[in-house]
Amino acid sequence: MSGPPLPLPEETAPAGGPDRLPAWVFIGMVLLIGLTLRAALGSVPPLLPHITRDLHLSGTAQGLLTSVVIVFMGLSAPFGQKLGARLGAELATVVTLLVLAAGCAVRLVAVSEAVFLVSSAVAGIGMGASSALLPSLIAQHVPRVRGLAMGVYSTGLALGVAVAAWIALPTEQWLSGWRPALALWGGITAVVALLWLALLPRLRGTARPATQGQTNHRLPWRSPTAWWVTWFMTANMIIGFSGLAWISPFYVQHGVADQQAAGYFVVFQVIQLVAMLTLPGVTDFTRDRRLMLALCVACSGAGIACLLIAPLTLAIPAMCLFGLGVGGGSTLALVLLVDTTDTQADAARLSGMVMLVAFLAGASGPALLGLLHDLTGSFTAGYATVLALTVLLLLSVPALRPDRTIDDERVPAGQAARSHA
Repeated sequence: MSGPPLPLPEETAPAGGPDRLPAWVFIGMVLLIGLTLRAALGSVPPLLPHITRDLHLSGTAQGLLTSVVIVFMGLSAPFGQKLGARLGAELATVVTLLVLAAGCAVRLVAVSEAVFLVSSAVAGIGMGASSALLPSLIAQHVPRVRGLAMGVYSTGLALGVAVAAWIALPTEQWLSGWRPALALWGGITAVVALLWLALLPRLRGTARPATQGQTNHRLPWRSPTAWWVTWFMTANMIIGFSGLAWISPFYVQHGVADQQAAGYFVVFQVIQLVAMLTLPGVTDFTRDRRLMLALCVACSGAGIACLLIAPLTLAIPAMCLFGLGVGGGSTLALVLLVDTTDTQADAARLSGMVMLVAFLAGASGPALLGLLHDLTGSFTAGYATVLALTVLLLLSVPALRPDRTIDDERVPAGQAARSHA
C-alpha cells in the first residue's frame, strides 16, 4: 500500500463512539514519546569527555556507550512486537517506556564502565521495543494522515536528541554532575508513560477491531520487499548513528570548544527537523518515494564529504547537508514500513524485523569509527567508510518501487505473474 490513503478494509475501519481519542491528541502524544525516546542517546555525546575522564574510557569503549544502546534496541524490537501482540500495542507502549525510564535512572549509580553499559542496555531495550510499536500504532489510529504522523514522530525523535544535547552541559552544572544530568531523562520519560497510561481507555476506544481468525505475527524473513526496506533503514541508520555518536568528539579533536562542538551537533539535529517536517506530509499525496529517497542519501554523502574535505571551514554546510539527509532518510524509511503493509499486524511484524536488523547493524557505525580512531588517530578513515556506504545506498534506491508490499513473502513472483496472466 502506498500513495494517498486508500479506503480501509473492514478490519481497519475506524471505531466510532464518543470515547474515541481525537487524532490531534494522539499525534501530540506521539510527539511527546518521540521527544523522550532518543534523548538518552543525545545527552551522552556532549558529556562524553567528562564521562571518559571519570570512567577512564578508551576510544573503543566510548563508541560502545552508544553501540550497546543500539544493539539492545535491535534485540528488543521483536520483543516489542510480541509484547504488543500479547498486551495490545497501547499497553505495551506504557511498559516499554517505563523500561526506558528505569535504564536512564540507573545512570545515577554509574560508578564504573560496567554499570554504565548495563544502564545503556536497559535503556536500549526500552527504546527498541517502543520503536517497534510506534509505526503500527500510527497505522492503526491515524491511517489517513500517516505521513504527517510519521513526520511528527520523527521530528520528536530528532528534537529530543537536539534538546538533550543542548542542555546536557548546563544541566550537568545545575545538578552538579553528569550522572544526574543523564538520569533526568528517566523521570521525564516516566511522566510521558503515565500520560499515555491515563489515555489508555480512550486509545482502546479508538483502536479498530482485530481481524477474525488467525493473525500472522511472524517476522517476514522470506519477503524480498521486507529485506529492501530493511537494507535502506539499516544503511541510513549506520550513517546517522555515526554522526550521532561522534560529531561532538570529532570537532573537539579539531580544537573546537566543548559547547561549540555541542552546538554543531545541535545544528545537525535541528536541520533534521526541516526534512522531517516537510517530506512526510508530501508522502500523503505521492506514490513514488524514490526521488526523495535519492535526494536524502545524496545530501548525507555531500555532508560527510564536507567533513572530510574541510571540517572547520565547511562545518555549517556539513551539518546542514548531513542532517538533512539523515533526517529525511530516517522519516521516509518509517513511511516505507506503512507503505509496504496492508494491516496493523503486518506493520508491527515488519517493524520488528526492520528494527532488529537495522539497530544491530547500526551499532557497528559508532563502534567502527571508534576502532578506526584508535588505530589511526583520526576520524578520516571512519567517515570515508561511511561515505562509501552512502554510494551503495544511493545505487539501491531504484529497487524501492511504489507497488511493492511484503505480500511477496506469501506469493512467489513467478506464481503471482501467472495468476495475473
